[in-house]
Amino acid sequence: MLCITAIYPNEPGSRFDAGYYQSSHARTAQALLAPHGLTAIRTTVGTAALDGSPPPFWAVSEMHFTSRAAFDAGIAAEGAALFADIPNYTNVTPILQVSELAAA
Repeated sequence: MLCITAIYPNEPGSRFDAGYYQSSHARTAQALLAPHGLTAIRTTVGTAALDGSPPPFWAVSEMHFTSRAAFDAGIAAEGAALFADIPNYTNVTPILQVSELAAA
């Protein structure tokens, strides 16, 4: 199982609208990418660092796909719409990572 992780750094002057992300962007991504092999989206929203200071990351979101080919097809078909929506919830560029889900 393929995991695409998007990490949103909490940089000085940055913003992240978690409400919009969860209620609009993630739902849109689910609707657009499910036909292309997306099986799940899991998002954590940062609230604080361990010492109570602001979180180092606004959010970390994982998208699980059946395969790399499925992800590539989904992004080819729907990526432009999803990337165009980013300014609606943040002004930071997410860091993207491709991973394989490890067996528990």
